[in-house]
Amino acid sequence: MTKAGLVMLLRTLAVEPGPHGVRVNAVAPGVVDTPLTAPIKAQPDWYAAYADKAILGRWGRPDELAGAVVYLASDASSYVTGSVMFVDGGWTAADGRFVLRPELR
Repeated sequence: MTKAGLVMLLRTLAVEPGPHGVRVNAVAPGVVDTPLTAPIKAQPDWYAAYADKAILGRWGRPDELAGAVVYLASDASSYVTGSVMFVDGGWTAADGRFVLRPELR
């Protein structure tokens, strides 16, 4: 529900200033390999549990998110507003609901 609420907030924010040339978009990342996620990655079973949910079978890298941000900030996306760009390795497309394997509980 929280994600749906954020998407609707994004769309509302796009509608309000849109007539003034202001575009509002969002990047929705999957699990990304950063210092913040290092404790999870350090546990192979946990790493695999998250990686298995993405179609690409791995975590994302920060540089892979950067391209989406650069695109949305550039003139190449001048006709894009109110959109969410999923950069999640296909997690959303595959409905990758995270279910903790019994041996990890």
